[in-house]
Amino acid sequence: MTTVKGLSRFDFERRFGTEQQCMAYLAEQKWGNGFVCRACGHDSAFKGKKHFHKRCRKCGTEESATAHTLFHKVKFGLHKAFGMVYDIMLSKKGANSMWLGERYEVSQNTAWLFRRKVQQYLRSSGRHPLTGVVHVDEFEIGTPKKGKQGRAATDEKVRVVMALEVRGGTVGNAYARVIEDFSAKSLKGIFDCHISQKAEVRTDGWRGYSPLKRIYTRLTQEDSDKGANFPQIHIQIRNLKNWLRGVHSYCDRENVQDYLDEYFYRFNRRGHRTSMIDRLFERFLASKSPTFKEIQLFAT
Repeated sequence: MTTVKGLSRFDFERRFGTEQQCMAYLAEQKWGNGFVCRACGHDSAFKGKKHFHKRCRKCGTEESATAHTLFHKVKFGLHKAFGMVYDIMLSKKGANSMWLGERYEVSQNTAWLFRRKVQQYLRSSGRHPLTGVVHVDEFEIGTPKKGKQGRAATDEKVRVVMALEVRGGTVGNAYARVIEDFSAKSLKGIFDCHISQKAEVRTDGWRGYSPLKRIYTRLTQEDSDKGANFPQIHIQIRNLKNWLRGVHSYCDRENVQDYLDEYFYRFNRRGHRTSMIDRLFERFLASKSPTFKEIQLFAT
């Protein structure tokens, strides 16, 4: 599987090629700026019973470098877990659970669960709204049915809206959200979360966008001409669909948003992939790993 330039598999293995290196990295990232006990808030500790463990000097609570992180209680080894993260984020087209299971000699279910846990950390913070010229378009994911093309109401397809920054002949960041329908109420969600009110928004002539002009005063509509007037966003919609079909073949409709978050986390950092792993590990260390039940809850 081809990887991007700047962080080769060789460079990655040199940094994280052993369990010891992975644990040392997590310990440094977690406690490099000082220890704070999660139980009592005390800021002094000594070595715990095991290597890369710390014990609070005040209350005696012991904590490992992996506790409260994505890697807590990983049973197949940190070296493999770090490698999975690398392949999920930096392989050219991503990695599905079947391929990960075969590569790292774990069951597909184990690879699927770990992959789903990684996805929970890829959601946008919403702190970086799209600015400048932003194209917005809605589409459906699913197999087309005869006589039900376009915006036909059917439960067999997932409705999605995408927003994309357009910078002349190039594109900037983008986001996509699963929506219930193509009404103004549903479409408004991506505007509120990901588009600056100062942005110059362009959409096709669909009537669902018209009510949004009261808030987004720079929103203009024009005929799509079967996508000819919005070529950049239609290219990205096609790329997204090809990625879903080619890499994952199929995903349950309740999980589609997580796959969209993964795709656009990678897409929006395509120019900074050499530092993507470190930035992602910062997220892994900021909150505990979700359980299987929590993943199911997030999907509903």
